[in-house]
Amino acid sequence: MIDAHMHLWRIGHNDHTWPGPDLPAIYRDFLPGDLAAASLGAALDGAVLVQSQPSEAGTLWLLRQAAQTPLIRAVVGWTDLAAPDATGRIAGLAAQPKLRGLRPMLQGLDDDAWILRPELEPALAAMAAHGLGFDALIFPRHLPHIAELARRWPDLAIVINHGAKPPIARPAGFAMWETAIEA
Repeated sequence: MIDAHMHLWRIGHNDHTWPGPDLPAIYRDFLPGDLAAASLGAALDGAVLVQSQPSEAGTLWLLRQAAQTPLIRAVVGWTDLAAPDATGRIAGLAAQPKLRGLRPMLQGLDDDAWILRPELEPALAAMAAHGLGFDALIFPRHLPHIAELARRWPDLAIVINHGAKPPIARPAGFAMWETAIEA
């Protein structure tokens, strides 16, 4: 069994901002030793670490944990795709053997179509060229833009994190999500 989406963090380190004390159940350090316990008794053969901080420092820390922990099979990290040196940053991160993708945390941006901006094209091209996946941390309102991203970048693997968090308690919202996720 491979857990395809696990988080590690150290409170107060590596640019940590989430979770905060408002989430007491998870407001503690989660380190590689916690991975097996998180599998709830199932035989865990591996884990994919996914960044939880919009920080390259946090990504580098995850990659160090992965290098030291055989159970960690892959890392999905973060870098600033809009930075002038984004292609160089992506190349540097892609040189790390366990890096498999990047997750720009679109759900927290004001512009729902941010990922379609022309100035991001070099970063997206670099991701595709290095075989990195694009992890879309989004809400249903972002799905049309992710569909357009997929049309523009057919060689870029895209993962929809958390299924785009469908509004399952609202039938009309769920129907909209269903149509958008199908696209």
